Amino acid sequence: MLLSLLRQSGCNFTGLSMTADIHYEVFLKKHRKAPWTLHEAHDDRETAIRLAHDLFAKNKTASVRVAKERFDEDARTFSSVSICELGNEKFAEDEEKTGAATLPCLAPDDLSKPHARDTIRRVLTAWFERLQVLPMELLHRPDLVEKLEASGTDLQHAVQKVAIASAKGSDANVHGFVKQLNELIQLALTRIYQDARAERLPNFPDSKPFQDIVTEIHASDRRAYQLRAAMANRLKSAKKYSNKLDALMEMADKLTLKGETRDFAIAEIDSYAAEVISFDAGMLALLGPCRDLGETLERLTCLFDGDHTADAMKLAPGICKRLARKIGEGEMDACRTVVAHSLLTELQRPKRLRPTSLAEEVRLARELAQKLVMSPDSLLPTDALIKAFAARSARLLHPDTIDELIKSARDPNEELERLLSLEENLVGETNKQKLAGYVHGMLASQAVLSWYLRGPNQPLERLASLTAHQRRVLKGHYPAREKAELADAFDALGMKVIDESKILNAVEAGDRPALDKATGLLKLASAGALPQGQCAADAQARAIRLLRSSGGQSEARSDGGKAKLQQIQAMLVQMAPRASAA
Repeated sequence: MLLSLLRQSGCNFTGLSMTADIHYEVFLKKHRKAPWTLHEAHDDRETAIRLAHDLFAKNKTASVRVAKERFDEDARTFSSVSICELGNEKFAEDEEKTGAATLPCLAPDDLSKPHARDTIRRVLTAWFERLQVLPMELLHRPDLVEKLEASGTDLQHAVQKVAIASAKGSDANVHGFVKQLNELIQLALTRIYQDARAERLPNFPDSKPFQDIVTEIHASDRRAYQLRAAMANRLKSAKKYSNKLDALMEMADKLTLKGETRDFAIAEIDSYAAEVISFDAGMLALLGPCRDLGETLERLTCLFDGDHTADAMKLAPGICKRLARKIGEGEMDACRTVVAHSLLTELQRPKRLRPTSLAEEVRLARELAQKLVMSPDSLLPTDALIKAFAARSARLLHPDTIDELIKSARDPNEELERLLSLEENLVGETNKQKLAGYVHGMLASQAVLSWYLRGPNQPLERLASLTAHQRRVLKGHYPAREKAELADAFDALGMKVIDESKILNAVEAGDRPALDKATGLLKLASAGALPQGQCAADAQARAIRLLRSSGGQSEARSDGGKAKLQQIQAMLVQMAPRASAA
C-alpha cells in the first residue's frame, strides 16, 4: 500500500510491479434532501454489497450505492463504476471540477495543529483505539509510523475520507486532494524517519525527572516539537489510555516550575491529555465505570466545574479527580473543552438518566439543568443546552413514562399532583404544551370527575385541592394560552363540585346571621378554598346578595354589624384584583 501511495504522490519507481488498486466505496443518502456521503470503504466486494443491503434494511427512506473504484497507474487517476444501487434516489455524479486542490495544511508542522490532529483522530479512530495510542504520538514516533504503513488499508481509507470531505464545496476534484494529501504525508513521514536516523529526536533516560526535561528543552530549543517528541517517548511504555492519563497527570502534579517554562509544559500535557479523552476508550478510562447515564453526566459536570470533592466524584478513578483539580486551578483548558463537548453529546443520548427511578430521573435532570443552564459558559452555549434539555424533557412525556409516574398514586388527586409537578422540570414551550394536554385529558376522564364530585373527602377539601392545583398552574411557566385554559378547566370542575355538593347553598341558607354567612362565603373565596374564576365569583355574588338582603342591611346598621361590615369590605377590596385578573 505504501508504494501505491508514493506512486500516486508523484514518485516513480523502476523494477517494481504493482497490481491495480481496487476498493469499494459505500455511499449513503439518508433521505431525499440529504447529500450523498461516503459511509465506508472496503477491499472486499461482497462485504461492501452486504453492508449496503444492511444499511438499506435499517432505513427504507434511504438510498445506498456501492461504487467500484480502480486506480489506473498509467493515467494516475481513479475510475468509478456503480455495481449496486438501492432506493429511489439515484447517485448524482459530481460535475467535472478543474480547480486546483488546496489544503489548509501545507507543511509537516501543520499536522500538529489542533484542527489537523482532530481530523487525524477522526479518520483513524479504529486504528488509534486498537493500539491505544494518540495522534500526537504518531507524529513523533517512527515505530508508530511503521505500524500504520504496515496496517493495510487504514491509511489509504483515511486519505480518501479527508479528500472526499475536502472536495465538497471546492472547485477541485477528489483526486487532486488525494495527491496533495499523499505528498504532505510523505513529507511528514520523511521528516520523522530522518530525525530518527539523525538522532534529532530527544531520548532522555527514564530516570530523568520530567521537569528537568522541560527546563532543558525550553532553555535550549523552545520548540514544542522537541517536547512533544520527548513526551511521546516517555509515554511509549504506557500501553493503555488509563496508563497514559496516569503518566500525564504525574507529569503535571510534579511540575514545580513557574512562569513561561511551566506554561510551555502544561500546554503540551494538556494537549496530550485532551487527545486521550477525545477517544471513547480514553473517556471511559477517565470516568471509570458508571452505573447509568446520570452518573456519567454528574462526573462530566464535576470535571467541567473543576470540582474534585463533589459527592459524584467519590467513586471516580484517581485520574478523574486529579484532572478535575487541575481544571479547578485554571489549567488544562483543552481537556475542559473536550469535557464540554462530551457533556453536550451525552445529554443528547436517548437513554434514561436513572432507569430504575423516575423520581431520581426528574430530580437529576432539574439539578443538571440548574447547574449548567444557569451558569452560562462559552464552551456550553445556552441555546445548545436548552435544546439538549428540551429533548430530554420530551422523553419525560412519553406515555410509558407518564404511566410510570402516576401508577402508584393513591387517588386521582395525587395523579394530578404528580403530573403537574413535572412542569418545573420541563424545558421548552412545546413540552409544556404537551404536559398541558395530558392534564386536560386527565381532567376530562371519568375517574377524575367521579373522585372530585363524590370522593371520600369533604367537598371543601376536594375544592381546596382543585384550588391548589390551579394556583400551581398559574405560578408555572406554561404558554399563556395553555395556562389560561388549564386554570379555566380547574375552575369549571370546581363549579361542578359546588353544584353537586350544594356546599355554597348550605352556607347561604344556614341559620346564622346574614353578615356572618357573607363573611364565611368571602373567606372561602379569598382564603384559597375555591378556585379563581366562576367558583370565587359565585361565592362573592352570594355574599353580596346577603349584604343587600333586608336581614343584612338591618344587621349592618346595628352596633355589632359595623365591625363585620368593615371586615367584609376589606375582603371585597382584596378580591377585586383577582376578579379582574380572572
